[in-house]
Amino acid sequence: MKSKVSGFTLVELMVVAVIVGLVVLVSSQTPLFSLSFWRKGSEKLKLQRDAHYAILRIQHKLRAASSSNIDASDPSTLLIDAGTDESFFLQENQLFYQDSEGAQEVVIEGDTGTQFNVTSNDGTIYNIVLTLLRGDAGTTLRTAVKPRN
Repeated sequence: MKSKVSGFTLVELMVVAVIVGLVVLVSSQTPLFSLSFWRKGSEKLKLQRDAHYAILRIQHKLRAASSSNIDASDPSTLLIDAGTDESFFLQENQLFYQDSEGAQEVVIEGDTGTQFNVTSNDGTIYNIVLTLLRGDAGTTLRTAVKPRN
């Protein structure tokens, strides 16, 4: 007579252990991947928000300016009032605003590769391009502004 032996073989137990280990490994890595993507997205959003703020500030000052006082001959400097030296300019990796009294403040900070470029079509419309880089993230915003006169 043959007796029936019930149970699992060593090979079956090892296969189950490997499968369970893979499931645990994959399920533990999913939150880490999600967190990584969330951080990158959050950094990109902050970068875009900062660049948008800088563009809005430039537009506000430029729209109120008289076109006869504006000078955009240097592409990295926007002189809003030649009489008072009110201007926006890029110095190293920072975009500065200098008010009519000579006080300077940082509008936006970036990393190496940050660019600010201003061109003009016959002094009537000013095209502004701001490329902001921080770490691995970057964004470029463009606008065209027509001063009041």
